[in-house]
Amino acid sequence: MTTAPIQIRNQDVVRDIRELARLTQMPITEAVATAVRSELGRARRVSDAERTTRLLAIDAAVKQFRQAPVTGRLLSDDDLYDQDGLPR
Repeated sequence: MTTAPIQIRNQDVVRDIRELARLTQMPITEAVATAVRSELGRARRVSDAERTTRLLAIDAAVKQFRQAPVTGRLLSDDDLYDQDGLPR
């Protein structure tokens, strides 16, 4: 992790940081740290929720696939490929 200072050249962002510090009565560094940690926590929660949602969707799809009836016989490699390994 780097310990170099961060320079913010966007004046709108600088203005918003200063306003946040003023409204929260915190030093600028503390106001930025609090805001970043808050947003980082939110992003992590969203990421965890998205992961959970996707895993549930995968589980549902697997369950649905396993419940599908088997129709006809299962094909082997010999059914799909010729003696040279080329598709039939």
